[in-house]
Amino acid sequence: MEFVFTWKPTLNWREVNKITYRIKYSKKGIARYTSHLDVLRVLTRTLRRTGLPLAYSVGFHPKPILSFGPPLPLGVESVAEYFDLELTRTLAEEEVELALKQQLPPGMEVIAVQKLAPKSPSLMAAADSISYQFMLRRKCPLPDGQVEEWFAALWSRPELLVTKKTKQGQKPVNIRPLWKAYKLSFQPDGLILFDFEVAFGPQGTIRPDDFDSLLVAAFQIEQRRRTAVNFKTGERHRKVL
Repeated sequence: MEFVFTWKPTLNWREVNKITYRIKYSKKGIARYTSHLDVLRVLTRTLRRTGLPLAYSVGFHPKPILSFGPPLPLGVESVAEYFDLELTRTLAEEEVELALKQQLPPGMEVIAVQKLAPKSPSLMAAADSISYQFMLRRKCPLPDGQVEEWFAALWSRPELLVTKKTKQGQKPVNIRPLWKAYKLSFQPDGLILFDFEVAFGPQGTIRPDDFDSLLVAAFQIEQRRRTAVNFKTGERHRKVL
């Protein structure tokens, strides 16, 4: 008698029953000095305390399956941080949000939770631009009109060179093509809110501290904050948080 064996790969149940949730959270106060690696450690410990049906990686040291959005520079506050979390069964978004809110440390607060459709693009693939807000203090008593002229002149320049560290060492980089928009808001106490949007993707991006050398002559930066991650639109990029 001849036996014919047909080999089929074994499917891990963790891989079959993965449901992805996108979590938007803030990072303020002392938490803004938490590095990306430390955030990963904090979230790993936090998630294990929530009692959520977490999907784990395989191997000798399984960990909750997480993926993150654009990295946040150390010291910058944010009201638009994201991570994708994979669970093994479907829960109501409100249930996931409540479980996380009860466990996250001070300075990190859940803003919203969204269950993603199957095969949704990753955070890094879906992100198209990032918005920031600087709180500025004038070093000289410039009237509001002159401040507007100062920024208009900066915006109109074809090149804005900053020094960036690359694998080949430090080199000047023109960040002007990556600066997409800006807005100024003058506060009663004399401070200025400088909101700006920068590109994010294969073409590169602008870090908040890239603006330091451009602003330092006229302004003191009192606060840096990420206000939004803007996502692509289209059939595969439905509206997210």
